[in-house]
Amino acid sequence: MKYLSLKSAKASKIGQRSQGVIHYRILTDQNRQQLYIFITGNDDDGYYSKEIIPFEKIERCLQDIKPNVPLSSKLFKPAFIGQSNNNSAFLAAILREEKLLAPVTDAVRKHSIQPGWDQWKTGLLKEAAQAKPYEPEQGKSKLAIKKASETPDISEIDDEEMALLQRSAPDSAVSEDEEPVKSKRPKKS
Repeated sequence: MKYLSLKSAKASKIGQRSQGVIHYRILTDQNRQQLYIFITGNDDDGYYSKEIIPFEKIERCLQDIKPNVPLSSKLFKPAFIGQSNNNSAFLAAILREEKLLAPVTDAVRKHSIQPGWDQWKTGLLKEAAQAKPYEPEQGKSKLAIKKASETPDISEIDDEEMALLQRSAPDSAVSEDEEPVKSKRPKKS
């Protein structure tokens, strides 16, 4: 699916010990009918989902919640396929930044639903004519990660190690007239 970027912004994290900000984009589809939220970064390097979340899924998480009832970030878990514990809190931080949620004064990690969700959506979609095409950097699937880990990384092997590998490899692996690839030694963890 192709997307258009309506907004790129940052949201302060909401945890008591959290530092840094969450980077995000608000996207729309080519027909300018639907909104999506996409977390693009985390200043603190914590895990987060690179899913593009349809705004409808976020609204479904709140459909039975009354405006004055304090709610937890965990309520947003069903909006994500990925199960990182950070996803829900990061989404709540984004919704606070967009003024769709507000902090509850008695509890730092609790939120209250604010009025104006429909006006917020309408306002963003009105600006869609100026939106720029956007191709999100998607995370790799578990299968792609597994296949990549099964393939040995020889990109950081030095010349001596490469020569040893070539001598021990089957004859068809490297012909005599091919130059060995210059590489460096793997990093130690």
